Amino acid sequence: MTVFKYAFMRGIKSPMSIIVNIAIPLFLLIFLYDTQDPLEAAVGGNQNRTLFFIGMLVMYGAFVMARSIQIDKRDGTVVRILAGPITMRAYLIQNFLSSMIPMTVLSLIIGAIGLIQHNWTIEYAGGVVLIYFFLSATSIGLSFVWSCLFKDKETSTAVLSVLITFVATLGGLMIPLRFLPDALQFIGALFPAYWAARGLESLMDYGMNTQFWLGILAMFLFTVAYILYGGRRRIV
Repeated sequence: MTVFKYAFMRGIKSPMSIIVNIAIPLFLLIFLYDTQDPLEAAVGGNQNRTLFFIGMLVMYGAFVMARSIQIDKRDGTVVRILAGPITMRAYLIQNFLSSMIPMTVLSLIIGAIGLIQHNWTIEYAGGVVLIYFFLSATSIGLSFVWSCLFKDKETSTAVLSVLITFVATLGGLMIPLRFLPDALQFIGALFPAYWAARGLESLMDYGMNTQFWLGILAMFLFTVAYILYGGRRRIV
């Protein structure tokens, strides 16, 4: 588990990881959660948009945690690693686990704060944790795919940052889905952020209903597809 150890330590020691995965999400949840979103207030809505914005941060945070592969590519480390007794699948699995552990802890902390400070029900807190967990997983998988497409770390980071913002907007994490035209919602449905937003909306309005579980299933399938594609030898 040497790959796991170094990828994990490199991820949690990153200042950007601490800011995106700890400081900003917890600040928003603790101090701003009870503030109603102006867009929701304008149409008489009751959905708190803080959790949607935290979802976008989860996407950024997952990418920050999964940057080990890009660093290994830049330094040529991945070539040396794969020349040894380790397969591409094992390399990706260890990187995936090293990224998922901090993101899972963050999801659990968010659920615990909701239970303690905001009086969430067990069902609601569990639903939020599940959505963030699978959104983290699919975002890490997307980062693996991105590692196949870009060799330069700086270019990869810049382009993916723009892509995440674009996807979060079309997916409903930045702007409520009902404010988006049907054509843009159709495009947004091609990305996991849309299903995370739909899952949150369903959870807030109806609890863990069919739409909620459909969002979870969609994010799971996206994760599998991304990891299978990212596991191709092109990553070298």
